[in-house]
Amino acid sequence: MLKTSVLLACLAFSTIAADGNYFQVLIREIDNPAGTLKNGQPCSNFGFLGAGCNTYMKAVATASGTNLSDINLPDAIQINKNMETRVSNLNFVVSDNYLDSVDAFTGFDLRVVLGTDSDCTNIIDDYIIHVSSNQEQGVYTYTSLRDGTLATTISIAWSTNIAPQSTTATPEPTTTGVPFTGSTAVPTTTPRPPVDCSEVVNVTSGVQTIYPDGTTPVSVYCDQTSYGTYTVIQSRGTIGQNISFDFPSVSNYSASFGNAGKGNNYWFGLENMHVLSGVKSYALQIDLCCGTKLIAKQIYHNFKIDTAANFYKMAATADISGVGLDYTSSGKDLAAQFSTFNDWHGKSKDSCDQFEFYDDAADIGPSVAYGGWWYGSCGNNLNGFLYPSRSGNCTVPLEVFDQNRMLGVNMRTTSVQGPGGYDVDLQSYDRVRMALFTFDSTTIDRTDSSFCS
Repeated sequence: MLKTSVLLACLAFSTIAADGNYFQVLIREIDNPAGTLKNGQPCSNFGFLGAGCNTYMKAVATASGTNLSDINLPDAIQINKNMETRVSNLNFVVSDNYLDSVDAFTGFDLRVVLGTDSDCTNIIDDYIIHVSSNQEQGVYTYTSLRDGTLATTISIAWSTNIAPQSTTATPEPTTTGVPFTGSTAVPTTTPRPPVDCSEVVNVTSGVQTIYPDGTTPVSVYCDQTSYGTYTVIQSRGTIGQNISFDFPSVSNYSASFGNAGKGNNYWFGLENMHVLSGVKSYALQIDLCCGTKLIAKQIYHNFKIDTAANFYKMAATADISGVGLDYTSSGKDLAAQFSTFNDWHGKSKDSCDQFEFYDDAADIGPSVAYGGWWYGSCGNNLNGFLYPSRSGNCTVPLEVFDQNRMLGVNMRTTSVQGPGGYDVDLQSYDRVRMALFTFDSTTIDRTDSSFCS
């Protein structure tokens, strides 16, 4: 890893020193097709003609894991003056000036702030992206979903001469002396059973058997794609048996249950998650589908589940800050212990919107407790009540919620609060999954909706 270092914006045509380390991010293009602020308000009285915002940009990045929310941003630069919605050929460089001590390159974080003024007080967008890669060059495109208006998109590239961590094995020691001249049987070895789907011999998409602890078989769904193999550790869907995910104790979630399969209802088990996440460095991908439409693909790096003694606390680094498991409301799911309503280890239960949604209204709610989860923000629960498919509409009508008072299978896709200022957004997806992988996340096709079909 790099030492703590901050990358500050510099002129686009800066030169690279002939010797020494370098790391640079090139911001190639920014697209704001809506031509609006983040709150949906148009930037121009001529928005009806497709006129957009005159945009200022601030950018800062780090390759060391520094919390960019705590970094003072550099002065903004103006990147367009004629109300274009797309700024192409931007070619703005964000460059690391502090590479005095480097162990290896393992990825980086980039924060981009867009505004309509030099102080960026009128925000178009503000986001942090995390790119996990050991490649010395690469490109990446990120789409920032914005509540109630069209998304913004940024296209970047990066370049470095910093080598990745070495994977060269240490050679076996040699011995000298009188050679052994006796006889002995030829040793036999038994191949190690696969701990995850990537180790299954001749793996194809389908239900396979893996051995997270090396001995105990567990059935999982393996998804073999053109960019790598996924091990699916949780899924919800309308295919197969609609089993209950609602149990009273955390211990009820320790072992696997349900039926592995694409679109099935399945839980890998907290103990299996703990054991497997200690074997390798995994990333977690969450896919959210409404009908056959892909709503979001969220990625989290360095996924870990703690021991039963610590109630299977979750830890990871979000690819995109402020959404999904990284959504913040006095806490995050990423730093939370696993809880059920009766076996509670989360934020204050009486302020948890998963169970208290609309508790202040006389004629509706509060919600019924359903499903164990890492209730750090109380804005998510992929183990919630699975509503029947509603022909591509995943919004739970208030009258439906009032009848059964269950929030459903939900995951935050924006950083703003939901209806009425609550931490939940009344979305219940009808096909979701949590899947672990070890390949380079930058190779993933973020528009791939094959899981939803």
